[in-house]
Parts: sequence; structure tokens; C-alpha cells
Amino acid sequence: MRKPKAVTFAEEPEGQDSPVLAVLKHYGSPLIREEYLAVSYLGEVNPEEEIPVAVEETFPEQFRRKTLVETPSVSEKVQ
Repeated sequence: MRKPKAVTFAEEPEGQDSPVLAVLKHYGSPLIREEYLAVSYLGEVNPEEEIPVAVEETFPEQFRRKTLVETPSVSEKVQ
């Protein structure tokens, strides 16, 4: 009997250990917000719908909806 291999990604940034992200990578799906939402909610949530901030914060960072205004600058000098 063979033991199933775990899907791991050594280059994953910290906090990006989402099972949905692992599924997308395993099947070679595009790593875009729409695809993440389709897999997470089995197609029942439209990517254009308003998602509560508390739920959005649980998404891997690359799939969160943020604007440049909401993103803090690196330093006070760089604007």
C-alpha cells in the first residue's frame, strides 16, 4: 500500500497555507481571485459580490481585494 504524497511548496510565503491555494496549484488552475472564489465557494459566489472584510482577511494575500489607497507605503519618504 502506497502512502499518498503531501502537497508542499517550499517557496510559499508565510500565511499562504490555504488548502484552496494548494488545490489550485495541484491542478494547474490560474492563480487569480475569480478562480480562488469559484473553488472556495463552489461557484456560488460571484467575484463581483461584496465579501465581508472579516472573510476577506482569511484569504491568501494575493486573492484579497485591496486598492493602492488602502495599501500603506513602504516608508514615510516613499510616496
